[in-house]
Amino acid sequence: QESDMLEPLSERELEVRKLLRSELSGPEIAQQLIVSLHTLRTHTNNIYNKLGVNNRRAAVRRAEELDLL
Repeated sequence: QESDMLEPLSERELEVRKLLRSELSGPEIAQQLIVSLHTLRTHTNNIYNKLGVNNRRAAVRRAEELDLL
């Protein structure tokens, strides 16, 4: 559950998290969200920190464990 995290994901981070599960590349996700790649990386790093992971695959797996997907 999300209560297992130190800090809950923001609304935007929840949007990014859903797209991380897709086959879209980082630039494609940024384009879909209408943000810069730098902004996407900031959101992604925040998600990784909050989930206690360091890559996209681990973030998706951890989000599934926490029922966040």
